[in-house]
Amino acid sequence: MELPVEAAIEAVTVYSERALIVRRGSVTIESPGEHTLKIGGLPQTIQPNSLRANGRGPAGTRILGIEQETEIHAEPPVEELQRLSQEITRLRREIELTGEQQQIIEEQREWLRTLGEQSARRIANGIAGSTAKPEDASAVFTFAGDEAQRLARAKLELDTRREELQKELEARGREHRELSASAKPDRLAASVRVEMATPGKLDIELSYLISGASWRPRYDARVDVAASQVRLTQQALVTQRTGEDWQQVALSLSTARPNAAVTLPDEPDPWYVDVFAPPPPQPIVARAPAQAMKMHAATFAAPAAAPEERERGITFGATVNGDQLVEAVEAEIATAPVERSGAAQVFRVPGGVDVPSDGTPHTLGLGESGLPCRFDYVAAPIIAAGAHLRATATNTTGGVLLPGSLHVFHAGADGDEYVGATMLDSTAEGAEIKLYLGVDDNVTVKRELIERDTDKGSLLQSGIRRITFGYRVTLANRTETAQRVVLKDRLPVPRHERIKLKVLDIRPQPSARTRLEQLTWELQLAPGQEQRVEWRFVVEAPADMALTGLP
Repeated sequence: MELPVEAAIEAVTVYSERALIVRRGSVTIESPGEHTLKIGGLPQTIQPNSLRANGRGPAGTRILGIEQETEIHAEPPVEELQRLSQEITRLRREIELTGEQQQIIEEQREWLRTLGEQSARRIANGIAGSTAKPEDASAVFTFAGDEAQRLARAKLELDTRREELQKELEARGREHRELSASAKPDRLAASVRVEMATPGKLDIELSYLISGASWRPRYDARVDVAASQVRLTQQALVTQRTGEDWQQVALSLSTARPNAAVTLPDEPDPWYVDVFAPPPPQPIVARAPAQAMKMHAATFAAPAAAPEERERGITFGATVNGDQLVEAVEAEIATAPVERSGAAQVFRVPGGVDVPSDGTPHTLGLGESGLPCRFDYVAAPIIAAGAHLRATATNTTGGVLLPGSLHVFHAGADGDEYVGATMLDSTAEGAEIKLYLGVDDNVTVKRELIERDTDKGSLLQSGIRRITFGYRVTLANRTETAQRVVLKDRLPVPRHERIKLKVLDIRPQPSARTRLEQLTWELQLAPGQEQRVEWRFVVEAPADMALTGLP
């Protein structure tokens, strides 16, 4: 006897590229013997051979097997078309709003140009008539330049946003057309064969792996200098386009990679070093006709991307609205308990979670931790100007921090200030996390070339040219407290045997010096203190040798 069973999605475990779906339902069987339970409406993206069935029933109940078959439908599911239509409408409205914002930016730029022209004429006449000063012109030019840069950045952001929305609209439109005109709007059905010793209620559980779902971590770091603490908020961006909505499900996020389990050999292959043998010359052949060349190229054309790779591209293509990153909401962060399953971590998201199959990222809170940190300044004037405030924290969250985007905020009396975004590498428990919080103008750094002298050499000097260089870096602490400043610089590294480097003097001596002549000084500056770091060196080379890389 075949019995239909309604089995709703109750639990989902999301991996990096797929998800494990668990459906549960129940049925009352009134007669003993063998029966077939049919669970329909399953998406066709179920991975082959991943269907599993479990059950609980009266004593003597046995599950004999499970099979899958195709359900033929005349039309695609109405709810999916409705969802896509709503998504297309939303995207069109956002594009229209972005266009209006672009128009406002253009009007502001035109107003700024007119204001600049009028102000320039008035100030020029004022200076000529001794009613204005040159400083007035400088102030106007500074204001106009700052406003022009701000409007240019805003226009670029709006242009980028509009392009992204347009691409998303085109993708949703193609999906809607394909689903509307699909010749196979079919579904899968699972048939579970069971044997009942006695009549009674049978609870059935069906699980399967499905592609088109993923999650990735995201972090917010709020740095509090006064408390010497970094408040790290862990979040998860869950994306799914599996064809079935997840409504009020028990959601788990796993770091396991089901497709990464491989068998390693007992020993690696031998590593051979041999004499290089040039390849034999290729025989010259006559040019083939054009049509034959086309056939040859078609034969060796690159294969199309695998479905799994295409799904990966769709899964990770979504972005987060930048406006959401700078909103600071003082609220308690939901905490997802972390469990270890073998070598993987599993986050159990509390409560029932809704994740529609719309392909957009849904942000879920995983927890918040206060990490102790220490502060110092890093100055690398050969790379970037100024002294950069750095916070070094220790991962005391009790687990591994997965790689993901990290958004840094600087906590202050007037609220959090958004510093910028970076990437957090995979960080083991107890490892260090380094956050850069921008340039502090109260710690000044000045690097200058103070000496450059060339001795062209002579016959008595064996034709050796000597170039002497001297550099000075001046550091000053204008803050009210002592500061630790790490200065990084370098010396040139010869890459030819006839180029020599001789270091004449380094004051003070660096705290670290690598074989590639990378120098590091760790300095402690008192309030108001100024510190000079100087070094001199000579580069020797034949006078007739052209050198590169020197100032």
